Amino acid sequence: MTTSTRLRPAEVKDLPFIFSKELEYMETIEPDEVPGWMSAIEVNLADWIDYLPNTLVCVDEDGQPLGYAMWAVEGESATLVSIHVSDSHRRHGLGRLLLAAFEQETSQRGARVAKLGVHRNNQARLLYEDATYEITGQDGDYVLFSKALGEF
Repeated sequence: MTTSTRLRPAEVKDLPFIFSKELEYMETIEPDEVPGWMSAIEVNLADWIDYLPNTLVCVDEDGQPLGYAMWAVEGESATLVSIHVSDSHRRHGLGRLLLAAFEQETSQRGARVAKLGVHRNNQARLLYEDATYEITGQDGDYVLFSKALGEF
């Protein structure tokens, strides 16, 4: 992992970064879905605003965002809504750092299981498998994963 990085709670000023990375994901992994995604951009923005209290941003020593993780907690279940690391900082352990922080934060809030869905063409599947998430099903083009959370 890059030693000059840290995690901080997301702020409103992070929304342009989140938008740009979500769009980058859509254009790269699900290009056929971009028009529909863009037509629902107000809904997406409202969701990102709602998730800000449940979003961590990884920043460099200058405070520039490198990645983020956002989630929702409902009862004893936490769902990873989105996780993204900028291309230039992938393979440095930031995805693992963000995933571990998601697990820790949600476990401390009472979640006992973490869930997520990942597009079948997304290489992030390897991150989840390496972090001992188990495949629990499929929803269209998405592979569903879950993991029991321990005490942190």
